Amino acid sequence: VARQQAAFVVQTSFFQQAMSSRSLASPLVMQPISGRGSAARMMCGTPDQITVVGTCRDKIQAALEPSQLEVKGAFDDPNGSHIAIFCVSEKFEGKRSLARQQMVFKAIWDEMQGPVHAVDEMVLKAPSEV
Repeated sequence: VARQQAAFVVQTSFFQQAMSSRSLASPLVMQPISGRGSAARMMCGTPDQITVVGTCRDKIQAALEPSQLEVKGAFDDPNGSHIAIFCVSEKFEGKRSLARQQMVFKAIWDEMQGPVHAVDEMVLKAPSEV
């Protein structure tokens, strides 16, 4: 029992040190994993580094040229592994829902293979539907 208690104290103090050294204001960012192609991992960083959510936003912006775009971590997911997307684009005009979703997934395909686990919410509209 004494050994278990000592191990628990060591583990607890290590966790407390690790958490106290990480600034909660510091966002989690993508960093490439060497030797793994386009794979990425999440880690703490500074605001000038690009987050997973920011990367997805930039890629959707470039592909669909939306008039309105919001990409955020779904359910306050801090690392962006689950995202929610709201997008209004003229490129959606005359397209069905599935075709619109395919256009978005095509834009963020690389992120879906690594840091983004799921798109939990996707609202895609043409300007005439807003």
